[in-house]
Amino acid sequence: MRNNIFILGFVSILAFTSCEEVIEIETNEQEPAVVIEAAITDRTERQTINLSQTVPFNLSFQTVPLRNATVTVTETGGPTLTFTEDQPGVYRSTTFRGSYGKTYNLRVTVNGNTYTASSKMPNKVPLDSLSVSEVTFFGETRKYVKVHYQDPAQETNAYNYVISINGKKINSFYVDNDRFNNGNYINNTIFTDDPEIVSGDEIMIDFQNITPEIYRYFFAITQIGGNGGPPVAPSNPDTNLSNGALGYFSTHTSDKRVFRVR
Repeated sequence: MRNNIFILGFVSILAFTSCEEVIEIETNEQEPAVVIEAAITDRTERQTINLSQTVPFNLSFQTVPLRNATVTVTETGGPTLTFTEDQPGVYRSTTFRGSYGKTYNLRVTVNGNTYTASSKMPNKVPLDSLSVSEVTFFGETRKYVKVHYQDPAQETNAYNYVISINGKKINSFYVDNDRFNNGNYINNTIFTDDPEIVSGDEIMIDFQNITPEIYRYFFAITQIGGNGGPPVAPSNPDTNLSNGALGYFSTHTSDKRVFRVR
């Protein structure tokens, strides 16, 4: 069975396609907002959280780093990780590996305000293999990456494919869920546009099993950009963060593979 994942454009103040309802939240054009981009993965590594603040909407889409924050993540019934500022706005933990089925609780205190979120890490879905497919559109043939894996029948899953070409990450969202493919063996073609994949390129795929909340978050971003239809009015995607913060707190599994295109 072949399923195609269409390219999803990255449109977000922060710096998935199905019949999901887009949640629209009015964007505050004057007051700056705290932006939190946080993730705990099942890889043994220093986990990273990025903190920033928006500038007025009518001036720029840029953000500025947030300094001197207190950042912790507590595993329910387990240890508490303290994140230290490694560089402006970038906070890292000691080496740590998230566990499947565990709930993690984020707490960020900065400029006198506290922001929280909770997320339960899903079970790992391993990536079976990668391949390259040649597809012809309007007489032009291009190479695209294909991912192959078994979707578990007993679970509801959502996926994010993070792609790097020759060491450069592509700033687009390539996401899918098993709404129509539950329990099937999946062969997905990932339609990337820029840069074009050619023989000799080194491709890295970070195959992530993400939570439904994070799937909806990225799906809302793509709707703002008009993927699958006309753009909707600019609005902040629904988030699992409290107290008006923008961004997300993700707990996801990660299976990274590297291969060279022939």
